[in-house]
Amino acid sequence: MMKECLYCGRENADDAVYCCECGKDEFKTNAPADAAASDLNEEMVTLVSVQKLVDADLILSRLEASGIEGFIPDEFLLQTIGFNLNTYGYVRVQVRRKDFEKAKELLSTPNENSPSIIR
Repeated sequence: MMKECLYCGRENADDAVYCCECGKDEFKTNAPADAAASDLNEEMVTLVSVQKLVDADLILSRLEASGIEGFIPDEFLLQTIGFNLNTYGYVRVQVRRKDFEKAKELLSTPNENSPSIIR
């Protein structure tokens, strides 16, 4: 059985990492149709935006303490150039699409340390 390159259509050996014709590393797969639906649940979506990285870290800690995986997409950029935060906008906190409602409910419960959230 051979796998076909998505870019040029060339057939390659099953163990090929790169296409022998164009050098790309993308091949057609025979993944089941329901794989696309599960990927949609794994997609990261923005839960909230806050003004400071410290506030985003606090929210992320609260989410993770409840078993919800979160992510701050621009964390390292903001750590490097945080002195000019207004140039880059607000800090986003993202969660997996499947956890969005649970995370939203968690953040709606009052907490004395809650940062101001921009929706």
